[in-house]
Amino acid sequence: MNVTLGVILAISAAFVWALASVLSKVSMRDIDPISLNVLRLILSALFYVPLVIYIGFPHLSPLQWAILIVSGIVGFTLADWFFLEGMNLLGVSRAAILVTFHPILTMFVAHYTLDRPLTFGLLAGAFFIVLAVVVIASEGGSDGETSWRGLAYVFSAQLLWTFAVIVTDWLVKGESAFAVIGLRIGFGALASLVFLPRIQGDVEKLGARGWGLVFVITLLGTILGQYFFALALKLAGSSIATPVTESSPIMASVIAVLFLKERFTEKLGVALVLTSLGILMIALFS
Repeated sequence: MNVTLGVILAISAAFVWALASVLSKVSMRDIDPISLNVLRLILSALFYVPLVIYIGFPHLSPLQWAILIVSGIVGFTLADWFFLEGMNLLGVSRAAILVTFHPILTMFVAHYTLDRPLTFGLLAGAFFIVLAVVVIASEGGSDGETSWRGLAYVFSAQLLWTFAVIVTDWLVKGESAFAVIGLRIGFGALASLVFLPRIQGDVEKLGARGWGLVFVITLLGTILGQYFFALALKLAGSSIATPVTESSPIMASVIAVLFLKERFTEKLGVALVLTSLGILMIALFS
């Protein structure tokens, strides 16, 4: 029963993350990606930091604190901003497929740096997902040309996310994962304050609908998504929960095509099939 509930929670996390991605695209019709990221981080910090203060700070050395701060800035202030910029240029469906490469890259780096297991399922799944990424990366936009700037943003985000996740994996040993993640978000929000002068115009023009959309994106993507995933890890374990949540890019692609009327091309269809096969291989044989 615990495993079944864990799978349900992992699917729930994947769905709310996918929905948050689609809503982010809608929000960026009115405000810049950097504005959305700063506002989302500030709202998230207002939720997480008081809870971290309540449950207690992790016991870290000065070096670990420095690394935690850097990982928060890299993973949330920069990487999330880069992904939103890339998604704005490429569209939700294509950016979502491209980021399926991030967990694979993270698993490989974790194997060689933290001695995490490297299985046949991971290797087989990585093969199909890399093929999907190549297919999408070779696809042109509506004008037939590839958005190299969008690709650069998304791939840069993945490299920064990988660094941040590996560091977090190392930091949470013997410490509260919630506290570490909450502090990383808090420091990411603190660093994002340097962009306040740049986003002032967007903040001033945001009406009740715009603020409501930013709040829902934050609630779904950062608060509920992270909470559901943490519970899924506890109940089902990472070997089951992680592959299930990798279905989020597929969900985001389908939602974007259905509700944002993004182009459904032959290459996108092939990439979706390859991604599904990759996730299935990881789930079954890892």
